[in-house]
Amino acid sequence: MDSSEFDVRNAIGLIRRQIWLILSTVLIIVGLAAVYVFLQTPTYTASTLILVDPRQKNALDPESQMSLLPTDNARVESEVEILKSPSTQIEAISRLGLVKDPEFGVKLSTVDRLLVFFKIKSTENLLADTDAQLRAVLTRFSNNITIARRGLTYVISVSATSSDPAKAALIANTLSSTYIDAQVDAKISNALSVRDALNRRLAQASATINENENRIDAFVNENIEKVSNESTRADISAMRSSLESLKAESISAQSLQASVSTLAANKDWDGIAAQLRSDTVSQIKAERDKVLADIGNAAAGSARESNLRASLAQLDKRLSDQVNVELGTLSDRVKTAQQEQDRLRTSIRDTVLSSNLTNDVMVKIYELQQESSVAKTLYQDLLQRLRGVETQADLQLADSRIVSSALPPDAPSAPKTKLILMLALVAGLGLGLGLAFLNENFIGGFTSDQQFEAVLGVPVISSIPLLSRAGRSITERSQVASELLDHPLTAYSESIRRIRLGLENMLRRKLQDKSREGGLIIMVGSAIPGEGKTTTAIAIARAFALSGKRVLLVDCDLRRPSIAPALGLTPENGLSDYLTLSLDSQSIRQFVTKDKVPGLDMIVGKNTHRTSTDSLIETAQFNLLMELAKERFEIIVLDTPPILPVVDAQYLATRADIVTLVVHWASTSQRDVRSAINDLRTTAGEDLPIAAVLSKAELGVGSYRNKYNSYYYYAPES
Repeated sequence: MDSSEFDVRNAIGLIRRQIWLILSTVLIIVGLAAVYVFLQTPTYTASTLILVDPRQKNALDPESQMSLLPTDNARVESEVEILKSPSTQIEAISRLGLVKDPEFGVKLSTVDRLLVFFKIKSTENLLADTDAQLRAVLTRFSNNITIARRGLTYVISVSATSSDPAKAALIANTLSSTYIDAQVDAKISNALSVRDALNRRLAQASATINENENRIDAFVNENIEKVSNESTRADISAMRSSLESLKAESISAQSLQASVSTLAANKDWDGIAAQLRSDTVSQIKAERDKVLADIGNAAAGSARESNLRASLAQLDKRLSDQVNVELGTLSDRVKTAQQEQDRLRTSIRDTVLSSNLTNDVMVKIYELQQESSVAKTLYQDLLQRLRGVETQADLQLADSRIVSSALPPDAPSAPKTKLILMLALVAGLGLGLGLAFLNENFIGGFTSDQQFEAVLGVPVISSIPLLSRAGRSITERSQVASELLDHPLTAYSESIRRIRLGLENMLRRKLQDKSREGGLIIMVGSAIPGEGKTTTAIAIARAFALSGKRVLLVDCDLRRPSIAPALGLTPENGLSDYLTLSLDSQSIRQFVTKDKVPGLDMIVGKNTHRTSTDSLIETAQFNLLMELAKERFEIIVLDTPPILPVVDAQYLATRADIVTLVVHWASTSQRDVRSAINDLRTTAGEDLPIAAVLSKAELGVGSYRNKYNSYYYYAPES
């Protein structure tokens, strides 16, 4: 229970001592976060949901749809990657016209602006690289698009972010539509590729059929004379004569048709009339010739000439229409002749094939017929497949569909002001506590005996609590100096007695195997000013005196004497006066001041010195003083100057039997304390005992201070 309370109190004390550091850190972090949120442009995110159907679809046969279950996951992941592909996104950019959009469109980067500013490149040259600009637009577009599969479902979420909520929804929907359209286009393209392949095969099959038919006709023609001679049927010869007449008539009609078409293109009406020998054409041409003659006789520019030319245009149109009619008649004659030729060829073939032929001829004809039949069957099969593919190409269905279109969002998705500020508050608080812990335990001061001993390897013999009355701290030196006498049962007084005990134990261990005559010198010092060194020295001297020892307290801080002011003394002479005069041992008595504690004598300082004082400590007078003190006193306490600012304390350390290093609890930096200890050991040697004292300590509820107070000082009288 005590340990738990101690930890809680220590944590609360750390926070209280470092509250300004913690609050400053929190305010800075939250302030930076607030500035960041303020500078950010609000952006909105809209999402479209796409459902991927992995089943194979056939619009002509819906019942034949089937699922590819083993590969469904891979299929959905593949569709996600297709949505992320540059081709799909570039098509969406093109549909939306984002190349010229202020948010996503072409713009100069910071580097490009610098290049333009220093005239290394021109704006026109930078914008002329369309590929680079398109890549930049694509990068900005991709950075504002999020495509992800929803768990293990077949649903894909397409999210778009923009400073305009309507634009965000439009981008998400357009990208989704582009993807689905591309899916359909891919299916149509595949179907058309199959169609083109089937068309090529059909052309080959048609050529094969024609070749087979021609081979049959050629075989029939080769054997028709033989059949006619061997057969008693006279109609074969008649059909052959009719076929030849039809061929001649067809050739003549085709020749006339071609000739008339050429003359009509050149409007050679005379040649057309001569070729066609049509009464209607000849009549219209005669009327045209008469109009031409009248035009030649009419006055130029007269109304009669104008009317005649209008009549001429009408006659030309009538001629052209009549020629087209005649050409149509010729075309019909050619078609009729060709149809009749086909009929006669079929009749001749059937007649030949039905005649009594030799075995060799029959085998050859059967072979040709079978080849033709196979070719026709293949052609019909290919043609049927082609019609099915063409139908499917027009009826392709996408494998994906939009199940939820994006709507313009009402609230921005970023920046998340509350979340950012909350995280900043938590981060600032955490960082502040971390800095506070770091400052107090590593960069700042020492807060416990264990910490001090672990870091510096120097024992702490006591922690002097911060003196207080009614919740208010007492810092007046005179009150602190008299605390041991005025309130001997307080935790402060007990801590001083602990110092005395600790020093006695350390000195006893040091002198255990050595013979020593004369008093023991205890140096009381600190790393820097303001650590309670003087009041501690006074308390230590009084504690030894109260225990029955003969004690001498010497104020060795010649630059700033502090003992006399702390005790309210106004001495006539000080230590510096003694050191500057050549006096014998009998004259030293006039510099000694008696304390109100029996057995305690003091040599205090009088005036501050603005000159170097280390030379005074090394004089014969000071040596004489130390020798006399050892002879007459059991304990000599030296209140020395701070160790780091001046060198006086290092000279005095060489005379001390032990050094009491006073360290302000949770205030003096670890670096300063370490430097002071190193200076002492460098000067006085590694064998010099150093005992640390933490002054002005704020001890927790589990400390001996509170236990002592609760048991003795605040105990009711019995």
